Amino acid sequence: MGSIRIVSDIPGPRSRLVTAAAPAWVARPVAPDPQSVAIARGGGAVVEDVDGNRYLDMVGGLGCLAVGHAHPRVVEAVREQAVRFLHTDYSVIPYDLYHRLAEGVSRHCGGERKVAFFNSGAEAIENAVKIARAVTRRPGIVCFEGAFHGRTNLTLALTHREVPYKQGFGPFTPEVYRLPYPGFEGATMESFEKAARELFGRHDIAAAVVEPVLGEGGFIVPPPEFLPLVKWFTKEFGALLVADEIQTGYGRTGMFLASERRGVRPDLVALGKSIASGLPLSAVAGEPDVMDALGPGTLGGTYVGNPVTLAAGIAVLEIIDEGNLVDRAKRLGDLITTGWTAIAAAVPGLIGDIRGLGSMVGVEFRDRETLARLRTTAMQLGVLTVTAGKEAKVLRHLLPLVMTDDQLAETFAVFNEAAAAAVAAAAV
Repeated sequence: MGSIRIVSDIPGPRSRLVTAAAPAWVARPVAPDPQSVAIARGGGAVVEDVDGNRYLDMVGGLGCLAVGHAHPRVVEAVREQAVRFLHTDYSVIPYDLYHRLAEGVSRHCGGERKVAFFNSGAEAIENAVKIARAVTRRPGIVCFEGAFHGRTNLTLALTHREVPYKQGFGPFTPEVYRLPYPGFEGATMESFEKAARELFGRHDIAAAVVEPVLGEGGFIVPPPEFLPLVKWFTKEFGALLVADEIQTGYGRTGMFLASERRGVRPDLVALGKSIASGLPLSAVAGEPDVMDALGPGTLGGTYVGNPVTLAAGIAVLEIIDEGNLVDRAKRLGDLITTGWTAIAAAVPGLIGDIRGLGSMVGVEFRDRETLARLRTTAMQLGVLTVTAGKEAKVLRHLLPLVMTDDQLAETFAVFNEAAAAAVAAAAV
């Protein structure tokens, strides 16, 4: 038997009740799409909705679930810690979970790092910028076209896309400068290098904040020489390199950090999403002299490094190591690329590009309407998906790295049928 089971219309009547209830009490900016399915439970790469339908999940909590839904070891770690104590504030009444996970994160990020924990990816980026500005005593921050770094005021300044993220929310943090990202909207290495030379030469730059692969921007993989050149610019001009590995990290690209694939050691690394299997935890890992340059009490927060989330984080690293999930990401990426290449050959004109590193694969369709039809059909047949890019015409794969070969084959049986249906509907 396969993992998928469809027993009702999609969305089913109970899912429709859940989404219909939202507008009465939930603010519109965060309310779900009425056509969403409402989850009852999840396990591994499978989601079961409130109507009893089972789906294979290619969304993975928007990249938070590298070890899958409700991994038993994560659940047990959370349960055991919750029984002991839920919270103190590490800076006031400390606990060993903090330095245990810090050691694990440091080891996985190349070793000889020091680590500070926060709550969200945006907080990690904010604090990395604070550290860089304090250490260099400079104000300027370089970011890139196509970037997404969060929804706080500073991270919105770094984020590129205006709608829906930035419109109406300014003014934003000043001293932020944007460079072309090779591969995004026609930018090249030459256009990046020319703009970078001028920018770094004219402004007091504290850091460059960069995604090794654009996530929300469309799963754009820049040329291999891009990240090393960004590193060169920061070093040459006395700035720091901040790698936003919130989506690319934790093995998704086939190495623990995507920057490793380019032979680059960033000064600061921002981590989040899969770090605690979706619980609110993030981290900044950096060179000891950089991380220790600030005085006591200059970083922190009431909830940062919550003991329950840290316990989950320790379990996640153990699962990744023991399950060889970093290598598994490479295997999944090969299978995903092979599957979509076959669909592209069978349905000419459907797909414009297939790109990615490891399991972080983006498939760009000819237009957003065709992809929307494919996604609707895929959901009705039992596969949940998510898009990326300004025009929402890139299908991005953020599947749990514990998805089996059989489950991926089942997913592609659905994708094949959905692709044919999407094209047929367009021809009517």
